[in-house]
Amino acid sequence: MSPVNFTGAGARTGTATVTVAAAALVGACVQGNPEGLGDVAPFNGGTIEVPGCGYSVSTRVGAEAPEVADDHVGPDPTVKHVHLGLTGDPRTSIVVTWRTLDDDTRAGKVAFGVGGLTSEVTALTFAYQSGIGGIGEQVRIHEAHLCGLSPDTEYQYQIVSGPGHVSPQYSFRTAPDIGATPDAEVVIASVGDSRDGYAIWAQLVDQLIARTPDLVVFSGDAVTIGQFQAEWEEFFAAGEPLFARVPVVSVHGNHDLNAVNFYSQFAMPGDEQNFSFDYGHAHITVLNDSPEQLGDLTGKVKEFLRADLAAHEGKRWKLVSHHRPVYSASTRHGSDMTLMMEWAPLYDQYGVDLALAGHDHDYERTHPMRGTEVQATPADGTVYVVSGGAGADLYDNGTDFWTALSQKTHSAVTLRIRSSMLELSAFDPGGAPIDALTITKP
Repeated sequence: MSPVNFTGAGARTGTATVTVAAAALVGACVQGNPEGLGDVAPFNGGTIEVPGCGYSVSTRVGAEAPEVADDHVGPDPTVKHVHLGLTGDPRTSIVVTWRTLDDDTRAGKVAFGVGGLTSEVTALTFAYQSGIGGIGEQVRIHEAHLCGLSPDTEYQYQIVSGPGHVSPQYSFRTAPDIGATPDAEVVIASVGDSRDGYAIWAQLVDQLIARTPDLVVFSGDAVTIGQFQAEWEEFFAAGEPLFARVPVVSVHGNHDLNAVNFYSQFAMPGDEQNFSFDYGHAHITVLNDSPEQLGDLTGKVKEFLRADLAAHEGKRWKLVSHHRPVYSASTRHGSDMTLMMEWAPLYDQYGVDLALAGHDHDYERTHPMRGTEVQATPADGTVYVVSGGAGADLYDNGTDFWTALSQKTHSAVTLRIRSSMLELSAFDPGGAPIDALTITKP
């Protein structure tokens, strides 16, 4: 679900059907003509004020309106697919999302605390209709918003889905308050394109757990067709050991197809398409470069990007993540010329440090770029990283004048960020290093 009053490009709208434009975004990866699909949207979405958090959240068309959980327990309320998200300030809030083995259970609470489970929050719950044309199964989501937390603090939590049905105990840590601790360090993971490669995705999850990130930014294309629930089941099952302890936000990828499945299963800021937030010394801007209306790339998405970067020009480190790469030498997709012409000048104008993408299933890093010219140091330009290797079949890589490193490999990236230094590390599913880069600022 998305919050109504958070930095974003507008209220959540849309349908659960595959339109001709959405299918075109997938391109040659998905075969078939979508014009015969029905416009079935059984649920109309809705909005609810989150108790104790000071914001509202909304669901899209194709999902029920969210409501506070009641006491109804279905035939098997065993908890599965636990994952954390961010909706409000990551220093003082977090969202716990899960499902149960049955989709009938509406009960759900989260017990949490520091050094013990001393507080309790009742979850919100809603169902959505999966499947192309809305003819798949109904899927129920449970989502508990924990607010009023202390920054840079480790909390324990446990999900209660019914009498005698509790999850294991997990822990998470809130983001630091750099005003109080200016020397705080955070580790942010960037990874994407797991679709139909969940054994490799599980290996990368293990590698990420070993590197103890504080936040995961997934660069899109978790699944092959966003409306089909079966692959989402595999994605979240493999990701649960990481996501139950580390919050995840996801860029929208072209294979996610703006499906209600995507927007329902992640808890993120704004409209869950175009939003930004601070995490430690990093300002992170997330963009949807496969919007339902393609004109938005040069319209409202570009204007959101411009306004967001202008409003946060003084931030220490500026990271932008979207699915399609501005620069790529892969022989499959390559550079996105629209984004190069329309968005990259804003990265230059406002001094974006890193642009993180997927879409091409390889690993690439550019030299620092400004305009279409290679710069001497990262202080003079933006470094563009492609890490679309979370499990999907690899594409042939290549090189061009901007290429600093290019490999045909599965991969993930961690960014260790403090006030004066950003350290990038890329690695393969076996943990072998692929790349390393250090950027310093006085």
